[in-house]
Amino acid sequence: WFNPTARHPFNVGFDMNHESPDTKYFFSRVVQHWLQEYKLDGFRFDLSKGFTQVQSNNVGEWNQYDASRVTIWKGYYDTVQLKSSGSYVILEHLGDNPEEKELANYGMMLWGKMSDQYYQAAMGFANSNADLSAGLFTNRGWNAPHLITYAESHDEERVMYKLRRFGNSSGSYDTRNLNTALKRMELVGAFLFTIPGPKMLWQFGELGYDYARDSCSNGSFSDQCNVDMKPIRWNYNSVPERRNVYEVWSKLIKLRQHPWYKANFTSNRIGGQLNGNFRWLQTTTDSSNITVVGNFDVVAQSGTVTFQNAGTWYDLISNTTFTATGTPQNINLLPGEYHVYVNRNVNNVGVTPVSNLVTNGSRLDAGVYPNPARQQFVVDLYLPAAASTSFDLVNGAGQVVRSLRQSFLPRGRQLITLERAGVPAGTYYLRIAAKSGTRVLPLILQ
Repeated sequence: WFNPTARHPFNVGFDMNHESPDTKYFFSRVVQHWLQEYKLDGFRFDLSKGFTQVQSNNVGEWNQYDASRVTIWKGYYDTVQLKSSGSYVILEHLGDNPEEKELANYGMMLWGKMSDQYYQAAMGFANSNADLSAGLFTNRGWNAPHLITYAESHDEERVMYKLRRFGNSSGSYDTRNLNTALKRMELVGAFLFTIPGPKMLWQFGELGYDYARDSCSNGSFSDQCNVDMKPIRWNYNSVPERRNVYEVWSKLIKLRQHPWYKANFTSNRIGGQLNGNFRWLQTTTDSSNITVVGNFDVVAQSGTVTFQNAGTWYDLISNTTFTATGTPQNINLLPGEYHVYVNRNVNNVGVTPVSNLVTNGSRLDAGVYPNPARQQFVVDLYLPAAASTSFDLVNGAGQVVRSLRQSFLPRGRQLITLERAGVPAGTYYLRIAAKSGTRVLPLILQ
């Protein structure tokens, strides 16, 4: 039941013989204990491609379809289901597609490494290595959405580190700039968490963690330091631009559990263009539709998208609305700009303001309603030019009580829903600031 001789190139020490009845019995006792005693919901098996008795001398040979390994894993999956029906079995397999497809269709979930593709896309390089299409289970020919697509893991480099070190630029737009890189992380999330199937988020990626994987505790760099302790940057949570990434990713992940949209994330009705500069992704059900558009270039781009249905669509992130015709529409996007549109009003975005906003088209104008407000209020905003825009609650002494939001918004009129975020009842001023000007509006919170 033990292999004193390694069966594959990545073997760590001695290896169990998973064709042995003794090993199979041991496996069944271990998973039974953890599933039934500790009520685990499943297991992620490291180096699952190593569960084989086939001798291989190189990685390419090891990656190929192995019928005996498939038999082992189907048997182990059946054992796990026998001990606790519905338990998850996740494999860090990273093998050739024919074997992964068979295992996925049998019920197992498999890691879908897409780090190189997300690096290149995030950095603004529209080459063949930046194609995100393989992140869709349908593009791999799988029957079930069991592909765990990810951009980062403990084995891969941080996307933010790649951006800050190697990102593309054009003129004043530089993806290596901290705030620009963080906006690109929002873009990455928009084209990761909206893909059907489970996803993996590596800790602190949601705050744009940018310490290199190979950074050592003594400040040097080495590929032997990939598991060295890394600094925990809780202070990142207080940086507005980093917090924006957290908030955007949170909204995207919460959408996956919304009762109107849960079916979109197991749907095989997926369309899109996931390569090039202007990209789009659509998931469709009988009643709920999602359309994501984004510009991965470092210059402005435009593209044509046909929304699944005509009518009012809602931007999940900016709480603005978009009128779709159901026919091809041209969309212009600034570098790094993205939108996640849903056809149902999940955020209760206000569509009709209390009064019409009067603007001369050359300055920032805004109104707020309802006023007094309770938990939410809507800003009716007009921007003469696309710009980074901040929304702050200020007290009578001019002190900022709470920064409610800071994000890059497109030119034109839009409706922005804001939360009071725990601010006590009282009289405040809502300060809206962008490059084109500042507006201060009185606001009563009840």
